Formats: sequence, structure tokens, C-alpha cells
Amino acid sequence: MSPFSSIPPHLHGDERIIIENIRAGRRIEHFETVRLTKRGEPFDVSLTISPIRNEDGQIIGASKILRDISSKKRIEASLLQSEKIAATSLMAATIAHEVNNPLEAIVNLLYLLRPKIKDSEGLGYLDAAESELARVAHIARQTLGYYREHAAATCSSLSELAAHTVTIYQPRCSAAKIQIEKRLEPTTKIILRKGEIMQVISNLMTNSIYAMPAGGTLRITVKNTREPDPGVLLTIGDNGVGISEENLPHIFEASFTTRTTIGTGIGLFIAKQFTEGDGGKIHVASSTDPHNHGTTASIFLPVHTAYESANSISS
Repeated sequence: MSPFSSIPPHLHGDERIIIENIRAGRRIEHFETVRLTKRGEPFDVSLTISPIRNEDGQIIGASKILRDISSKKRIEASLLQSEKIAATSLMAATIAHEVNNPLEAIVNLLYLLRPKIKDSEGLGYLDAAESELARVAHIARQTLGYYREHAAATCSSLSELAAHTVTIYQPRCSAAKIQIEKRLEPTTKIILRKGEIMQVISNLMTNSIYAMPAGGTLRITVKNTREPDPGVLLTIGDNGVGISEENLPHIFEASFTTRTTIGTGIGLFIAKQFTEGDGGKIHVASSTDPHNHGTTASIFLPVHTAYESANSISS
């Protein structure tokens, strides 16, 4: 058996360095690296290697102690993730605190503006702006812990929430030469937190817009489904640049982002937390193939959510 059979190919160079150190009589302690199981699966190890000498002091071999530190690495990764979440929460609370005052000023200005707008289209835009400001205020209060979110659960149609979000983003998409294709079928009303689900849809649409800097097509569909259980399925797809295969497993991690100048990397993390908080599931498929590129996000929400038993549900 080759001495490198348990070593991942990209670490063969490290083993040669280890051998050179042993030949030079140097002991290696607690060297953290990766090895392969008999099934070819990687696991984290700590190596301590000492040269073995004969009676004349010549090096004739090496003593190797290998410790499996996979559990330790998982704990470290979990702690790092917790630190990211804590830092993000602190940042969000700080921003929410600073946003409150100008937010109130904007609400008051819109109130003063309403009597001056006469046409129905302008009033429609004003209604949408006030609705979005109310949602921002809701997020700010929630972030600062002003009230429990369970009280905001209502019986809602996912199609209606998606249609409202599309209305908000339609002008931005038109300016970016992005065509919106929507198929919003009448869906079963389910008890959910409207503000959070609208935030999920908003985050996914924003990601699609950024993925199509030269324009493209954004597709959004909502329909009833029986798979994996009775519920409602929302899909948002685009023909943008796509997400690389190496980045795809990390997209739901807090603070992970592929955009260097914009974005905090928290959008998909929040989308996952909110979706799973409603008992749902989120899945993202993507391709960077030059001939078939783009990303599709799927959100499944069950008919029976965790908020049906809440005491204060308004319809």
C-alpha cells in the first residue's frame, strides 16, 4: 500500500515536508491536517511524529501518533458560526436603533404628502411605500425585541404576498432591463408571519436582480403542492450568472457572500431561518454553465404551520 493512500492528493506535499523534518531529526507535535478513511472520506486529525534512532544515533524510522479531532473541529466551527450570528445580531440591533428616528420622519412626511396626490396610480404607489415602511418598522421593533413575533401570525395567501413584493420591485427590474414572468395561482391560505415571508421573497428577488447586471428574466411562481407534504410552493428563478459549485454549499451560512462591494451575506441565512421557523423548507439550485446558467430558489410552506395554535391570530 502506498504511504500516501490515506492522504488527500492536495496534501501530499505536506507529507514530504514531514518526512524531511523527521530525517533531519526534528520532532513534529500536534500537526493538524486531514486524512482519509478506508472509504475515502476525509476527517480531521492531529499528528505527533518523533524520529526513532538506533544505538549509534542514526534515524531508522519514526513513531507516529494520530488523534481524530473531528469532534473538536465541529465544535470550533459551531462556535465560529455562533460568533458570526452574535456579531450580526449586534449589528442589526444597532442599525435598527439608528433607523427608528428617520423612519418616523418619513412616515410623517408621507402622511403630509397624501392629500396632495390626486390620481389613483400615485395613491397606489403611496400605499405601497407606506406598507413597506410599516414592514421596516416591524423588522426594527422585532430586532430590538420590542414584542414577540408570534403575535404577528396571520392567515395569508402566499400568492398575494408574492404579488405585492413583485409590485415593489417592478420599477427596479424595468430599469435593470429585467423581465418578470409570474404565475401566481390561487393558493391555500396558511397561518404565517407575513413580514418575515415577504422578507424572504424580497431577499430572493434582490439576489436574482444582482445576478443579472446586464438584464435577463426573473420567474416567480406560486402553487399548491402535495409534495413533500400538503402545502404551498414558491419558486424564484433567474438566468443570471449562477453560483459556483464550490460556493453553493455555503450560501446559507451567516455572513457568507460572493459580492465584494455590496451585500452582507445575511440575506439567505435569514431566508432559511424564517422559512424553517414557519415549518417550511428552502432549496437553491444553480449553474454557471455558459449555455445554461442561472439560479432557482424553492420555498415550501406546509398547510399546517406552528402558529395555528397561537392564541392571538387575526385573519
